Amino acid sequence: MKSLRYTLIGEGFAEYEFIPSYLNWISKWHGIKFVQSKIRLPLSRPSGVSRVIENAEFLCEQSFYGTSPADLFIIGIDLDRADATDEQVHHKKRTLELEKSLGDFYSKLKQQIILFVPVQAIDYWIRYQQVTSVANSLESKSKDEIKQLVYGSKTPDRKQITRITRAIAEKADFDELARQSHSFKHFHEQVISFLKTAANP
Repeated sequence: MKSLRYTLIGEGFAEYEFIPSYLNWISKWHGIKFVQSKIRLPLSRPSGVSRVIENAEFLCEQSFYGTSPADLFIIGIDLDRADATDEQVHHKKRTLELEKSLGDFYSKLKQQIILFVPVQAIDYWIRYQQVTSVANSLESKSKDEIKQLVYGSKTPDRKQITRITRAIAEKADFDELARQSHSFKHFHEQVISFLKTAANP
């Protein structure tokens, strides 16, 4: 089985449970094993948008040109607002902001970089897998309401977030999530495109 090394950079704790579970799920269909690199922002506290943006270019360079080069660089920030239209104007603007933060690396290594911008946050992707709902119907709810529904608290600690996210991600129907959320579909399609190339270089 072919192994691919990846770096994951995100804002909070949930990303580091949810996305590796997703990659484990999708890799089975392509005969590929994903191995996560040790490059990341310190996780002693949630990183926030500005911290991810400020460190994006450096971490991307470190990931691809360090001592153990990665095959894939995955980076994301929350949209922090609703954007449920098919056009996703706000999502596109935020994605462009993330592209720019990577400098020349994005244009040079675009096929090996995947961007994710959850609407409004990754907690919404998790909530979609907890309940049956109409596509893109949760994004208008406040972040506090979604956190309360997902974690049982508006201010969950790292232990709560990790435990609940892991349990949901391990059983998630990611194909269904791509139908439920435009922003997850955007991320999902990038991964599929990358894997098609990686499996058939």
